[in-house]
Amino acid sequence: MKGLNISKIRQHWRWGVGAVLLMLCALVGSALAAIATPDFSGTVDVLPLNAQLGAQIYLRRCGSCHLAVPPETLPTQAWQVLIQDTNHYGATLEPIPRPELVPLWNYLRTYSRPLPNDAQIPFRVGRSPFFRILHPRVEVPRPVTLDGCAQCHPKATLFNFRELSPQWQDSP
Repeated sequence: MKGLNISKIRQHWRWGVGAVLLMLCALVGSALAAIATPDFSGTVDVLPLNAQLGAQIYLRRCGSCHLAVPPETLPTQAWQVLIQDTNHYGATLEPIPRPELVPLWNYLRTYSRPLPNDAQIPFRVGRSPFFRILHPRVEVPRPVTLDGCAQCHPKATLFNFRELSPQWQDSP
């Protein structure tokens, strides 16, 4: 066993173990990224990469308690109040910390539309003029409930509002 150098064997072994660990970390990381990244292809407006953090915060914060409606359904002014008010439709919420509030607000402001200054701000989807604009030929049941969205948008719970139920797929 001439020339057998134990320190070189240990060094090669360490490099091998390190390479295997690195590959395992990369595989686990990419699998987790695939699981944790929502598919935003079904949103009303397709989201560029720079808006997806705010959308993820929105879905986590709002969609964990109720159906997260697209920002387009309410006016900008309503979103501005809703994300800062800790009294949310009778439930007491923790304030949203600033590191989450900034990308969340940027997302909601970008994808909602402002009302004229003299208009009353609707805080219910069914009272929003933008909701009606998005549903021009739909006889919407009264009162509008968030649960009712899934009747026409079967993947609404996945934040996919582009896919429609069969009776609406070929509608003009």
